[in-house]
Amino acid sequence: MSKKIHSQDLASSIESWIKERLSVKSEVFNGLPPCPYAQSAWLEGKVKTHHLDGKFPLQTHIPAEIENHTYHWPKGCEVVVLGFDPLSILPSHLSEIIDETHPMLSKRGYTALEDHPFEREEVNGVWLNNGTWALILIQPTEKLVEARQWLETKNYYKNWDPSYKESVQSR
Repeated sequence: MSKKIHSQDLASSIESWIKERLSVKSEVFNGLPPCPYAQSAWLEGKVKTHHLDGKFPLQTHIPAEIENHTYHWPKGCEVVVLGFDPLSILPSHLSEIIDETHPMLSKRGYTALEDHPFEREEVNGVWLNNGTWALILIQPTEKLVEARQWLETKNYYKNWDPSYKESVQSR
């Protein structure tokens, strides 16, 4: 399969995830969807997807792509999504790579969040993972903090386990 087909599959999967899971309102999130910002960002073309095809070892390819995207941030973009085969990396290894890039990300004003289908993330029974791809979502930290503060005012986190909330917000 060509690189272009994999890139289209990733973008299609992200679009479905946003429409079918992240944008569906739920009482678990006080009547808001799991990610109230995802659908508008997607529809406005502010999400860039990039498929890592496995030509290079992920141990070095992921940090290189994070560094590249944060140095050359796409104009008008709110989120860069790196996607790759989940069979190519364990969730714990993915977390380690993200942890290792944290100082560089912090210095540049970005946050990277990982999502791996083998590590189920849910709040009160609402499944949040993409489920198909291993992902890294890179975002400007300032916008992420602003969004979290706004969500806090809407009682969005009322059903979150406090330790899960802390682990998500400390990333």
